[in-house]
Amino acid sequence: MPKLKFFLSFIVFFISLFPFSFSYATKVIDKIPNNILIYHRFNDSRFPSTNTTIDQFESHIQYLISKNYKFITLTELINNPSYEKKTIAITVDDAYQSFYDYAYPILKKNNISATLFLSTSTVGSSEHLNWEQLKDLQSYGIDIQNHTHTHPHLPDLSIEKIEEEIIISQKIISDNLGFTPHLFAYPYGEASEDAILVIKKYFKAAFGQHSGAFSLNDPYYIARFPINENFGSIERIKNASSVLSFKNTGIEPSNQKLNVISNQKRYVVNFFEDPSNVTCYISDFNGSIKSQQNIMNTVILIELERPPVKGRLRFNCTKFEEGTYWYGYQYYVN
Repeated sequence: MPKLKFFLSFIVFFISLFPFSFSYATKVIDKIPNNILIYHRFNDSRFPSTNTTIDQFESHIQYLISKNYKFITLTELINNPSYEKKTIAITVDDAYQSFYDYAYPILKKNNISATLFLSTSTVGSSEHLNWEQLKDLQSYGIDIQNHTHTHPHLPDLSIEKIEEEIIISQKIISDNLGFTPHLFAYPYGEASEDAILVIKKYFKAAFGQHSGAFSLNDPYYIARFPINENFGSIERIKNASSVLSFKNTGIEPSNQKLNVISNQKRYVVNFFEDPSNVTCYISDFNGSIKSQQNIMNTVILIELERPPVKGRLRFNCTKFEEGTYWYGYQYYVN
């Protein structure tokens, strides 16, 4: 069967299986970037995939200052997603001691705040912050938010267990810091339809760990650019801070959890505009995945040359047109 005919029949069949339910809620001013960076450890060479050296972090802050970015917390961004000045939000997951020892002094020196996502079961352990340190961060203005109790792979849990993670962690934070978090970050950046059902009950917005420009198209799976030793160059910071969001986007399957047995190779990305200048790159734990990509109206039909392996499957779609536009999405394959 000719490829075009194949893809036309494919999209008709695919839509019948996965009805489109895309959001049109973005409020970001198109030409003003309001992006988010995510860090984990600092000055800890044992874990290069999640570590950032102190020299790197200092250079990131100085670059962003030199380019006149306004530093804001995620609370500020979600409360006012239409800043008329370019902004950047520094976020840190897991509340490691190294944040307090190395990154926090740099933030204080430059009068910058950040958002810290906290898993409550590790508070006070040998490599994590204790409650007194967290209170110090809170009094300075660090925006502390929820990252579950035990940092599990949420897509592997039942709805009841996911809710238990949230209820326990919300109570512990409230008891120790005197407030109830309204923002959430998924451990490992892994979400699912079931997880989002629970998260919507307790939080105003939630964040992944997949690259992409900030957008409220999907307020419970917002992109953040991961930064580490290997992806911590000034060029990375320049690109991550300056990219723009597409006005509307959606992807099918929309459930972030995929069953590896299904050998899911077909995907539909809708940009609600002409996507002829858009290119999508797909990768999993085995590296990049080649794909056949065809355009039909506002949609890119994607068929992978091989099914994804277990782990995280990432889509990164970009367009270069009076700026760089970047849409990202992450699946959890298990």
